[in-house]
Amino acid sequence: MLSILIPVYNYNVLQLVEEIHQQATACHCVFEIIVIDDASEKILFDAQKINTFSNTKLILLKQNIGRSAIRNVLANKASFSHLLFIDAGTFPKSKTYISEYLNQLDKDVVIGGMVNETIEPKRPYKLRWLYTKTREADFNKHVLTSANFMIKKSIILSYPFDETITTYGYEDFIFFKNLEVNTIAIHFINNPVIHDGMDDANSFLKKTEDGLNNLAVLLKAKKHLLKDNSVITYYSKLKSFGLSWFVSSVFKITKPILVKNFNSDNPSIILFDFYKLGYFCSIKHNA
Repeated sequence: MLSILIPVYNYNVLQLVEEIHQQATACHCVFEIIVIDDASEKILFDAQKINTFSNTKLILLKQNIGRSAIRNVLANKASFSHLLFIDAGTFPKSKTYISEYLNQLDKDVVIGGMVNETIEPKRPYKLRWLYTKTREADFNKHVLTSANFMIKKSIILSYPFDETITTYGYEDFIFFKNLEVNTIAIHFINNPVIHDGMDDANSFLKKTEDGLNNLAVLLKAKKHLLKDNSVITYYSKLKSFGLSWFVSSVFKITKPILVKNFNSDNPSIILFDFYKLGYFCSIKHNA
């Protein structure tokens, strides 16, 4: 009935697999769990332990294939008609996490959402935690995230993740927008996973910049899928007024100050929003 699919890269996924297996077993449903490690630099979990769980398969890739391709591989290896994707680095908030999804099997696509850890971390980990809290954890915002969603296998096989996106960033946004363009309804339920959020500020900035570099490339090839993206919206407005170069210049001057703030005890999400916009303007200005 349900294939539970977990892509892993450089993370200890054992606790997540244990919890998911326990919940699925308690539901008395037909299920499988497939874990694929995308050629992690080091295996951080007990592979033998995972292989002892019933209905569970672990695959260790020898070569990294990226965030899009690994999800497509998981979908193709799944045995059942409904696929539940859960990212390593997350953990179900509720003990009824699996049963809540089982109640949604009539839907084509269901996104459960994400929340932050309850305990506020100290610097330099606070920026990532604060971003999840303010930008990703609001159920009413209907955030498009591939970290926690269920989809019918027939749909993802027809509209797979774009494997030309090999680096970090916006592959999930493009995936879900492509579904919307093809009139596939996306439903949102309050069934979140807790995001680990243990990226330090500089690591999170590096991932953010990688994502924005991706976005700049995607804008050329898939502009029709990016009209709702906030960075693209503000950049387009600035460009129309001839101000994108100015924002780019201000960003380059203030970047050291911004980075210092992001590593502090009180990082500003508003300044982080400016950082993203300024970095994107600088990419486009130098293109």
